[in-house]
Amino acid sequence: MYSELSPGVKKVYAQVRYLDDYHWEIEGSTIVGTHKKSNVKVFIDVAKDKSEAESLAGKDVDGIHIVAIPDKGVFYIRNGTFILTYRYLKATLADINDHIVWAGFKVVEDGGKLVQEDIYEYLGGMLIDHIKANLLAGQDYILWQFYKCEKCGKYVDIENLENHLKGHGIKLHEKSEEHYEIFEINFRDGKVYDKSGKEVELDKFSEEAREFLKDVFSGTPQGGNK
Repeated sequence: MYSELSPGVKKVYAQVRYLDDYHWEIEGSTIVGTHKKSNVKVFIDVAKDKSEAESLAGKDVDGIHIVAIPDKGVFYIRNGTFILTYRYLKATLADINDHIVWAGFKVVEDGGKLVQEDIYEYLGGMLIDHIKANLLAGQDYILWQFYKCEKCGKYVDIENLENHLKGHGIKLHEKSEEHYEIFEINFRDGKVYDKSGKEVELDKFSEEAREFLKDVFSGTPQGGNK
């Protein structure tokens, strides 16, 4: 019964239940959010203070682990667990959502019909780096899909992929699956980084992608980053 939940669990649940990117369940004293597009799970435990929160840090969960506490102004990461103030939950879950990015698809047969299975990637390392550097999505950087061409080995942005492959005699519409690398386009320093934080040099990109990046650094384009 909802009425039997502890006040702390109710207060934490009240912070997250309006975030419709996630489906919410409560299992005992743990609030579990399932990201609707990717099925990435977020496990939120409630602790009374930092000491209890740190005792829960590093808990083995199949997903992202957060421990929420009532103390004001708390936000740090311990053993892979986010330890934070109740009121920081919404912003943190929004940041997590921003770092779960569509990375391709595959068409499979299922009971006599064809079904598209979408591929999503959770970029946890990038998320932590962005939090530490106080980078804001859409303002300081964007995450974008790039395809490594099987013919020339260059990276092509998703917007120009069809024309690029056409130049190699490949018809994009004949492909039943596509897999993309997710790169960070950083507006602060005008560079592109892979998910490990390593710079991707411009000579790794196709001519179309280099032109695309030039346009991006002068103004954010539309599309991509589903």
